[in-house]
Amino acid sequence: MTFFTKCLIISGIIIGGIFLLAKQGGRNAEKIDQNKSGNNDDLLASIKSEPKVKDAVITDANVLYVSVIDDETNRNGYAEYICEVVKDFNTNVNRVKVVKYNSSNDSGSNAYGTVLGQSWCK
Repeated sequence: MTFFTKCLIISGIIIGGIFLLAKQGGRNAEKIDQNKSGNNDDLLASIKSEPKVKDAVITDANVLYVSVIDDETNRNGYAEYICEVVKDFNTNVNRVKVVKYNSSNDSGSNAYGTVLGQSWCK
């Protein structure tokens, strides 16, 4: 067996494993407790009580967008802090994006505003 053939076999095994993991993740996602969405209101109330937060929303994709006044600093650390708050609630939120308040119409921003920082929570 040549080196090239061995590399092709190993690549095929790795790609197959990735597809199996992705498929298993999809099955697990279907089993998520639907009651978790009920705690989103409590989470949003807690986040909105933070002094820096102007607004917050959770999307259908389980992303928590937190709007703050832009003080020109990187907000990845703040997004990580918000992730810690998220863990105290039984929700499906898996990502936090801190966005510039009132910037949804700025060029280069998404529908929720210009991203200043972000963090994966799970």
